[in-house]
Amino acid sequence: MDTDDAERMLFVCFPDAGEAAGRYRAWRDPRIAVHVVELPGRGERRHEHPYRDMWLLVESLAAELAGVLTRPYVLFGAGLGALVAYRLAQRRVAAGLGVPRALVVAHQAPPDRAARSVPVQADRADVSLLVSDGYVPVAPPLPCPIRGFGEPHVMTGWGDHTNAGFVLTPARARDSAALLRDAVLRAGYLISALAGAPAAGADVAESPM
Repeated sequence: MDTDDAERMLFVCFPDAGEAAGRYRAWRDPRIAVHVVELPGRGERRHEHPYRDMWLLVESLAAELAGVLTRPYVLFGAGLGALVAYRLAQRRVAAGLGVPRALVVAHQAPPDRAARSVPVQADRADVSLLVSDGYVPVAPPLPCPIRGFGEPHVMTGWGDHTNAGFVLTPARARDSAALLRDAVLRAGYLISALAGAPAAGADVAESPM
């Protein structure tokens, strides 16, 4: 993680199925600090036993990241990582552990449709995570805005999971660095635009902009 400036916004990144953390760590931006979560069974943690149950993974991540998420942060996830990021936000909000400034999700169907969209690069553990996610209890909408990147027919429905506004940016490229660059810029705009908007009971807005 970048640790040179604790005042910068922290972006906690969850890579897609089969994707290691290195691609995200290689990119730097003066506006943010980046913390990439390497899941067990991948990259530098490839010798660890991978999780096959979403809720057990999220419980483990909640404990693992407790010392990291002590400053303003944004959760960013691509593909399967988007579901992990969403479930972590859900877990922390339910436990009263804080609310992210925003949740940014890319190229992933929302939780109610996730099990029907298994990526081709997914291994058995990833498939098990996707399937198990369908059994995670339904939770109230998040009190933070969600920014989405991806094709509208895939991403539609994420707005149901926030009461603080959802904005979708159509995108086809899945390049990790490009996604993160766009997420940093657009999430910053989203946070600023919605900073004064009411959270509870707010209308969900889906936009192609």
